[in-house]
Amino acid sequence: MSHAATHESHFLVIDQGSVNANWDGSPTTLNPNDNINLPQTTNGSLVLAYQNTSTTNNNGTLSVTSGGSAPQFLPAPAGLNQPNILVNNWLGNNLSLTNISLTGSKTPIWVAAVGPGLPGVTPVKLPTDGSLVTLTSGKSAQGIAIPRWMQLILQATSGDLTVFAVIGGPADSTGNNAYVIALNAVANTGPNTGVAPPAGYYATTTANTFTFQFNWGSSNVFVANESPSTAAAATVSIRAL
Repeated sequence: MSHAATHESHFLVIDQGSVNANWDGSPTTLNPNDNINLPQTTNGSLVLAYQNTSTTNNNGTLSVTSGGSAPQFLPAPAGLNQPNILVNNWLGNNLSLTNISLTGSKTPIWVAAVGPGLPGVTPVKLPTDGSLVTLTSGKSAQGIAIPRWMQLILQATSGDLTVFAVIGGPADSTGNNAYVIALNAVANTGPNTGVAPPAGYYATTTANTFTFQFNWGSSNVFVANESPSTAAAATVSIRAL
């Protein structure tokens, strides 16, 4: 059950000034003091992407609250072309985001949240025969894996930074089953590279294609494009190995 933001009256800026009280996770830009609220999250991994899109060198801060919790303050550094990522399970509570960067600082923060089952989110079909599915920023696809080894192929269709969120399979020791992967990134990080990926990411690659092998049985596979809104469309496909 969704819990309203019962802490709203405790703050003068956080959770106030709502520009969308019924946000569905779609890519949105928040100016300083702007707030959006996702009334109910899923009880499973959710991927939140956020990025300071200021054309100046102003660092920003995003406040995150949920279900009456104390705020979590996320730094939004200036000048990064790759979104910051937070993966979490908010247990069906609401998710409220506020740009608490200094008023007048011209520090907009772009945000997007994705996860299977979010109200208002309708993924397109993701077949398992290798067919390409094209996804623009903020769009998603979902299919059911075959109980055997499968290969997920993520591909950027341009030189733009492209960010995919993949959710499916068994959860790890922290309860997370989300994998965030950046293509056309500035470095190769993650499995088999010896380099730790940025916080929230599973891997980054300087290439325009990334393959991910898995055997999750007959489970749902959810893939979303969480690239910056200026990025070109990208493609995803799954095939049996």
